[in-house]
Amino acid sequence: MVIHNNILSVTVPELIQCDIDVNTIKKGLQRNRTGENYCWEHHKEGKRVYVHYEGLKDTYKALIKQVLCDGVEPALWLKNQEAEKLNRSLLELCNSLPNLVEVSADDIRNLNERKLFEPTDVHKIARAAGWLRLWRKMDVKTARKHGFASVKEIQKELFKCCLNDQVKGFVKFPKPINNERVLDRKAREYAKTGLECLISGCFGNVNRELIDNRVHALLMTLAGNPVKLSFEDIGLYYNSAAEKNGLPKMTVSAIKHHLNKPKNKRVWMYARHGKHAADSIFHPEIERDLPSRPDALWSLDGTTMQLYYRDSNGKIKSDLYVYFVTDVYSSAIIGYSVAFSETSGMVAEALKNAIDTHGYKPYQLQYDGSSANVSEVIQSLMNNMSRVHFACKPYHGQGKYVETYIGHFQQRVLRKNEAFKGGNITATSLNSKANPDLLKRFKKNPELLLTESEIIAQFGAMVDEWNARGEKRDKYGLWVGESKLQRYQHAHADRVKLNYFEKISLFFIELKKTYEYKKQGIEVTISGKKYKFIVPDIDQVGDFEFSRLHLGESFQIRMNPLCTDFISLYQNKILVATAHEKERYASCAADLKDRPGQGIRIKLFIEKQEQYGYEHAMSEMQRQREELEHYELKATGTDGFGFGWQDTSKPLYNKIENYREDVQNNMADANEITNPALRALLNM
Repeated sequence: MVIHNNILSVTVPELIQCDIDVNTIKKGLQRNRTGENYCWEHHKEGKRVYVHYEGLKDTYKALIKQVLCDGVEPALWLKNQEAEKLNRSLLELCNSLPNLVEVSADDIRNLNERKLFEPTDVHKIARAAGWLRLWRKMDVKTARKHGFASVKEIQKELFKCCLNDQVKGFVKFPKPINNERVLDRKAREYAKTGLECLISGCFGNVNRELIDNRVHALLMTLAGNPVKLSFEDIGLYYNSAAEKNGLPKMTVSAIKHHLNKPKNKRVWMYARHGKHAADSIFHPEIERDLPSRPDALWSLDGTTMQLYYRDSNGKIKSDLYVYFVTDVYSSAIIGYSVAFSETSGMVAEALKNAIDTHGYKPYQLQYDGSSANVSEVIQSLMNNMSRVHFACKPYHGQGKYVETYIGHFQQRVLRKNEAFKGGNITATSLNSKANPDLLKRFKKNPELLLTESEIIAQFGAMVDEWNARGEKRDKYGLWVGESKLQRYQHAHADRVKLNYFEKISLFFIELKKTYEYKKQGIEVTISGKKYKFIVPDIDQVGDFEFSRLHLGESFQIRMNPLCTDFISLYQNKILVATAHEKERYASCAADLKDRPGQGIRIKLFIEKQEQYGYEHAMSEMQRQREELEHYELKATGTDGFGFGWQDTSKPLYNKIENYREDVQNNMADANEITNPALRALLNM
């Protein structure tokens, strides 16, 4: 599709791609040329014919829009394609900007002649000069030539690349470049004074620095030791090594000052404390705005309930696990489920609770990379109910909103419950820990604790309390403003209430891969447990009939992860059968007493094994031979007779054997047999 002279046009191959018959196209073009109709307006460029989109019928327009433009209006689709092409070219240019920096050989020679810099610093300063020259080259004409709307845009990209080089240590300025304005000022200064603007009296002069490469390397190695030596110990070890190796002695304060320089600290902190701890200190964080409406983003996570309870045996337990579904716009807990561990079934239960309670589905889902969340069943369920969903980056809890809500919920609501066992074990605040005297009282008197069902009901009441909280407290400590639940109920054009059937369809998911129907049926893993499904016979004993027809075939599976009693089998999007969980039989006679009727079913199962095995195959072969004989058809090219007993009916085979014996015993005359095929079969 192209726009030429403000006319949106489609080529003939593209129309054929939309399932428009080529003869229809040819007739339409011919009639338009002869003036018989006003449709199919077109023009030619060389040998290529371009049909005008506006002159086509609405049905053809709809096909073009659906097939070629992914449901978008063609004019807008073309603009999107052009924008994507421009964005790709801009991205390629931005990625290649560091390669446009020219390091001058004259600059390197000039810096070496000064004898003030180490070789590595010489190249860094020369590259910094190259960046300043490139900055001055970028004028309006150059920016527009590369597809940028203004100089500001390309300068912004230049600054990012220059800053990246500075962070990686590829360039060195007298003072770090921290914004575009400073880089522009330094470039203007370079245009007037040249390399002098990149040299200061105390920059790069090895003779004036007490700490040389050897001292720096030794200090960095000691600071980066995973044993985590104190600065005093670092000073002790350094000065002990300095006496032996002719290095200058240094005070602890001088060592501390050098190591705590930002550029040095960023290096040894990773080796000393590990990647994740150092990332939390040095990685800049992206500031994000909250979603603009309810259900735009749901954040999911599970955690221990942190409440003690009394089990049926009177023992104190705290092993309940809660999975939360929270709405980020309102910070409301809109759904949850309780279990003893985080499984895919628990995740599905929490999502169902959110949808059944409020009747809306999310635009986007956010979760961590736990096995329950990334299992095939839950991923298919999330595909079914949201447009976007993906796991957050590991070890970056600040990007997962639900972790903040869980922490606040524990400290502001759960903590008021006497059975609260305390916050996370890493919490240092005394307010985050349970009172040990109170816990001792519970240990001596377990009957004071609630039962499992009672504590779960009380937990639900605490979730309601959280959702009823306002935005802030007044001076008297009262919650004021809209509650979290009221904020979640804000109306929005993109929020549509689900009806009963839509809610059901959300949880009827299709698994991505296909499953082969084997001797044991189809095996599916749900929540870590393996289930085997078969399509039972009419008498509900085994799957002999379905297995006879479909053994070894592959099927798509649709199922409800919350109901594992049955699954639906599809081929090419067509329902083939409904499979049920395979019945399990007792393996010993003693257990049969507890399963009445299973003994008879086992006998019937064994009988059907024989019936659908050898007996079925032999009777079917005999039936096919009789069918051939009835129609006097060739089985293997012998004029109606087979090569032997395996493809000849039993009566006919007995007749042939009888002839052979009579001829051998001189009881019959071979010349009387006139059928040439029978004579050949009798080797006569």
